[in-house]
Amino acid sequence: MDILEHNHLSHFNISEIKNDKDREIFLKNTTNFYFNSRTKYLLKFNIIYNESKLETIQDKLSWLDIHESPLYKSYVVDKIKLHEYSKKVLGKDICVPIIKIYKDTDEINLNELPDKFVMKCNHGSGMNIICNNKTKLNLTKIKKKLNDWKNINYGLFTTEFQYLYVKRQIYVETFLSLNLIDYKIYCFNGEPEFIMTKKVLDHNIINNYYDKNWKLTEFETAKKDHIRDPNYIIKKPKHLNLMLKYAKLLSEEFVFVRVDLYEYKNKIYLGELTFTPFNGFKKWKNKKDNIRIANLLNIKKVKAFLFNK
Repeated sequence: MDILEHNHLSHFNISEIKNDKDREIFLKNTTNFYFNSRTKYLLKFNIIYNESKLETIQDKLSWLDIHESPLYKSYVVDKIKLHEYSKKVLGKDICVPIIKIYKDTDEINLNELPDKFVMKCNHGSGMNIICNNKTKLNLTKIKKKLNDWKNINYGLFTTEFQYLYVKRQIYVETFLSLNLIDYKIYCFNGEPEFIMTKKVLDHNIINNYYDKNWKLTEFETAKKDHIRDPNYIIKKPKHLNLMLKYAKLLSEEFVFVRVDLYEYKNKIYLGELTFTPFNGFKKWKNKKDNIRIANLLNIKKVKAFLFNK
């Protein structure tokens, strides 16, 4: 994928980005724009970013967000193009199968879809409709929600610039199960280091972190509704070694990426690749863990073609 040339524009109003031409001007902008946009966004959450001190994992992920080209990463955060990347890297597509792709909500025809499916937007996070019984769907409401999501410029809204260059589409994928466990493998410099499991239980989300031997770690997020629960046993996935192998291959081109996998009916499925989990500024309950995890990430190993310059 070609990287857009760097130029010397130093200011561009984020509100002026209305179309593809404006977006290209933005993407040709200097790193100063990325820096200013990201730091202003972080200040809304009382986070001060200082490039002279890159001590925590939050600091380093923000540095990557500012200095890595959003263009190359956009290829794999696009949940439709991810299928191509899986084939390229693994020799096979392990993503959840796609049933239909729509450019516009007017194309949606429930008659051509199975009774159960998952409908998503491809250009961000959390834009999912899980349908367990299509006879109970209100298509008018569904279309409105999808159009609202489709109109969100996710890359600008969250300053996760890799989403900016994704051509926004709607797609339908195969319904697997309502009880899937996410296995989110954190990979640093092409090496899987630990695995977060996500399970929604009552009003809390249980996030337990395991090492590569499936030993529960002490890692715990500071987010109040995301809890570590050593009493909630999540069995070691049957294909853990294969999951780690896939994660290593899928992450080799990047200094940091989280590889999200599922294990269902004796098969492994790829959900997405994430460069900025929790927008890159998730805090850990133990402050020492912020530094410990940061030490796993060597930002000096960013490949030349991935720099935003």
